[in-house]
Amino acid sequence: MSTPEQELRERARELLEGDEVDVVVGYGQGNRPDRTTPVFVTAAAAADQLVLNPFCRNDLAAWLTRKDLRAKFPRMAIVAKEPDIRAVVVLIQETQIDPGAVRVIGVRIDRPGDPDSPCTVLPQTTLDELQQHLRDDFQPRALTAEQLGAVEKLEQLPPAERWAYWRKQFDKCLRCYACRSGCPMCYCDQCIAQMNQPQWLDTSAHPLGNMAWNITRAFHLAGRCINCGECERVCPVDIPLMALNRFLARQVRDQFDFQAGYDVEEYQPFASWKPDDNEDFIL
Repeated sequence: MSTPEQELRERARELLEGDEVDVVVGYGQGNRPDRTTPVFVTAAAAADQLVLNPFCRNDLAAWLTRKDLRAKFPRMAIVAKEPDIRAVVVLIQETQIDPGAVRVIGVRIDRPGDPDSPCTVLPQTTLDELQQHLRDDFQPRALTAEQLGAVEKLEQLPPAERWAYWRKQFDKCLRCYACRSGCPMCYCDQCIAQMNQPQWLDTSAHPLGNMAWNITRAFHLAGRCINCGECERVCPVDIPLMALNRFLARQVRDQFDFQAGYDVEEYQPFASWKPDDNEDFIL
């Protein structure tokens, strides 16, 4: 009986041998047992480079919007965990990738980072099937009460204490933009944080500029964040960015009955308008 890792490699071989894709973007072994690194497999014989283990953490969907990569490999396959599949759906909704030029090898890792976590290759092979899997099986496990615990704890603080908390967190920001680089939803050619004609945000790492950057980025992800947690994981100073993202995701869910990345045909709330939209929350 084949292991999930062997099954993943076989899927990749089939796509490359059948000339269905030009590259398979997946995970390879890193320089430590508990690290993986993105690999770009272009030949079936090289499929054994691919690994599948609980340390496959990166959201590889971020590579799909790289223009240099797409120019070199017009037809791409990607190894995608369940949150990463949501990212692919959002990128298609936002016309950033052609659904006909992307194949998804879906995998499930129950507890990323936990060496004892089970890993499986999803049996679904088409985007429609994967979306149905997300709605049936993954959506009930997303944005859970446990994940929202940090949000609710902050909400219980008086406004002055909450403000002081975030000031303290954002004061640590180095403006390294690791959060932006790891996020598949951050794909602008020129980020507002680094524009100087006009200059919307101060680019230096000081309290006012840091506050503006982090709040602006959170609002840009409202209704789009797919809860992969990459921004928080890669932050070198451990800013709890997902508390902000999950707060906004909960607001969008509750006010618009919408969660990002489950249905490519569903309109995003901030990219559409309905006469019966609930406006009670608008001041």
